[in-house]
Amino acid sequence: MQLPTTYPDETLFSRYVRHMTILGMKEKNYLKLLFKRPRASIHPYLTIGITKASQMSAESASEIYAQQTLGRLFSYFLPHRATDIYKALLSDDGNAVIRACQLVSFKESEVLSLKYCPVCAKEDMRCYGVSYWHLIHQVPGVEACPSHKVWLTHQVLPERPHVKLHLLPTTSGEAQTCSELSYEIAKFASAFLRRIAVTNESFDQNHLITKIRECGYTHGKQRFKRIELTSDLFNFIKELKHSDPNLLPYSEADYRYLSYLLSGQVSQHPFKYLLVDFWLNNTCKNIPNPINEISHGEPSVAQQKIKSSCIKLLKQEKSLAEISRLTGKSRCYLKALAMKENIPIIIKPRIITDKVINIILALGYKGFHRKAIAKRFHISTGSVEQVISSESGLVQRRRRYKFESKRRRYKTQILRALQQKPSAIKQEIKASCYAAFHWLYAHEKVWLNSTLPSATKPIVRSKINWEKRDIELAPKVSTIMHNINCAISSTKLDKAIGGHGWLIHMQHKLPITMAVLHESKNIKQLSFLVG
Repeated sequence: MQLPTTYPDETLFSRYVRHMTILGMKEKNYLKLLFKRPRASIHPYLTIGITKASQMSAESASEIYAQQTLGRLFSYFLPHRATDIYKALLSDDGNAVIRACQLVSFKESEVLSLKYCPVCAKEDMRCYGVSYWHLIHQVPGVEACPSHKVWLTHQVLPERPHVKLHLLPTTSGEAQTCSELSYEIAKFASAFLRRIAVTNESFDQNHLITKIRECGYTHGKQRFKRIELTSDLFNFIKELKHSDPNLLPYSEADYRYLSYLLSGQVSQHPFKYLLVDFWLNNTCKNIPNPINEISHGEPSVAQQKIKSSCIKLLKQEKSLAEISRLTGKSRCYLKALAMKENIPIIIKPRIITDKVINIILALGYKGFHRKAIAKRFHISTGSVEQVISSESGLVQRRRRYKFESKRRRYKTQILRALQQKPSAIKQEIKASCYAAFHWLYAHEKVWLNSTLPSATKPIVRSKINWEKRDIELAPKVSTIMHNINCAISSTKLDKAIGGHGWLIHMQHKLPITMAVLHESKNIKQLSFLVG
């Protein structure tokens, strides 16, 4: 028994359907013959039994895996599960494939169906005498044909086992022209699928972050412009005219759509990566290179050129407004640059003179708060911060002042709390000085542990008053022992007073009761000897 020859871009699922149709067998009989399981589930694009298929054809298992299923697409975006996906597809366990590909754990998903292009179906019928299911059409989220620029037609997938006689695309469907954006995404997905089918590369999260940074959607190296990023993506996909919105963000405020994808810690649907990658490729092509990139490392060549131009114009005594128009830099940047380079600038009205600047710097070195300095000269705190930041090393020194001040203040709070409550334990000090405790725990852990009282063992306080219970049980035991005429065991006596196990396990906590019990037993023994 041999599988039919593979047609271009045909899925393994399609070959199974054609083979079953050629043999004229019902699905249960065919699956029993192929997998020895009449209820085996055959997925449209994650089709099991690759090993069996390779034995029935001239193709290797790796070729069928990469070119006739979407296992390579899922393994590319889930590199830590690539081995599990490959092994599951080679075996005959459909549930293992679903688990390995994380299909049930994706927040975004689509209704499973078979998709085909009406134009492709007619061409296949004319060229090969039969229509078949194309692999690129089955990619989740792709709704257009990359070859003919028409919408794909959805066909309902039969119930389990999903395969059926003559389950092939019909040639009577009418083609409808799709949107330009859907067509471009389909071409992008098709090229991407062909590329990864012949390579062993896998998805790199850092490559995606680099693209986002190049498009200007980051603050520094790690922070993302979440609102702008989500809004631009949502406005971009409006032109998709997608028939199934489950794989797309639902609004401009759907921040979770991208947050999990950018974190790199949660498995995401492959179509999300394809969509975002396609969008970033188009976005980066359309935006110009920024004049002043935000960087926390060494300044770029462009930044150095702009800075030199600003210094040159300031020395030529150009107005701040004119320099701002020429360079694109703000007036605040130009003022700070002039202060750092000791370039005099003329600003009207003139409030912050050289004398005021010197006094502000002197107060800054003494540790005065910027609000107190601003109040003294009737200027804004922003102006004070601008003067302070223009002085080399002053900002770092003031940060050290603040650190030392906070350390002294928090240590004093802890010491005062200990003076007020000398017998307090560590948890009570922590509750009364919560902020001070945690700050010192992070920065002065050795001092904190040496100052606070050492940990004490907890005192277990019993919820039962055993003395009272002992007094209550003693007369009951005495009465029972007086009324019986034969020997009685401790177990039976315990059951007689309620069966709680007190007379067996808690004898050391019932001295009175045990004394009464022993006395009653001695009396019984004496009366037996005398009698």
